[in-house]
Amino acid sequence: MNTPLRSFRVAAAGLDVLHQTRLKLACSMLLAERMDVQLIPWSGEADLLVIGLDHADAARTLSEANASNVPMLSIARRYADAAPGRLPHGATVRDINEQLSSLLLTAPAAVAERPAPGVPKLLRLAQMRAGADLHLLQRGGISALVDTRTRSIALPASLTLAELVAQLDDSTWSSEVIDAATFQHQYTYRLPQRHSFEALYFALARYRPELLPALDSQPTLKLRHWPDLHADDVPANWLLAIACLHARPWQPAALATACHLPPNTVESLFCAAVASGLALNQEAAVPSPTRRKDASDSRFFSWVARRFGLTLFQGGQ
Repeated sequence: MNTPLRSFRVAAAGLDVLHQTRLKLACSMLLAERMDVQLIPWSGEADLLVIGLDHADAARTLSEANASNVPMLSIARRYADAAPGRLPHGATVRDINEQLSSLLLTAPAAVAERPAPGVPKLLRLAQMRAGADLHLLQRGGISALVDTRTRSIALPASLTLAELVAQLDDSTWSSEVIDAATFQHQYTYRLPQRHSFEALYFALARYRPELLPALDSQPTLKLRHWPDLHADDVPANWLLAIACLHARPWQPAALATACHLPPNTVESLFCAAVASGLALNQEAAVPSPTRRKDASDSRFFSWVARRFGLTLFQGGQ
């Protein structure tokens, strides 16, 4: 399994054109280490500040960074040798890259996410029922496309749904409307993966359930059809619960008891079903989770297990 893609903001201040260019190249090389770095001008906040101490305004910037407790990489002619957090003037791309990798992994901001208030931009677009069809989202070196007409998202080949949902609430995402011709000519080869909104919402249920719209009540529901999910996207202990919801209506508490799942896990499944439009509300639920299994149930659940490479009901044999 790939290491999750980590995101950082690196600010630059007081660098000449040569070092600014080398810093940009060094940041882009960090993608090979699963680190997505956004290079920004210094504005008082960042995960790391790269500063040229030979600049006339360096003292003021240093004071601001120290007051905000921002880690720094300084570059100056006064340094004869490289050391952690500092480089001599003329530092190579490789020198800068190695320092960035080391400093970012130990920066305090690398440990804690910065949640942004409100509904993430991608989810707001996914909830749209009208308007333009194609919305291109970009943040740093990451791009994604929301297609409201086909209710799907397009991603780069190197980006998984798990990595995407981990970064949805970053406030630096930008979006623009593009037409079909622009997407076909400029982005089809960059964004070859297609995932349905169903897959997106069930990925949220697994990795970021707090981003799903909460349920107003404890509904009784059934799935319209089997969710559009790849085997790798479904935890093994979810299969029976999804199969039950596909077969007949359930209430959350009854399903949690029947499938031996935590109530919050079942609630996340219900939230994903409702948000994705898969939920069929029902008047009555299955009366008892201990109902006798008949032959048709066993055949259906065994078919589900075979589809995902598992074997169910072993304990009862």
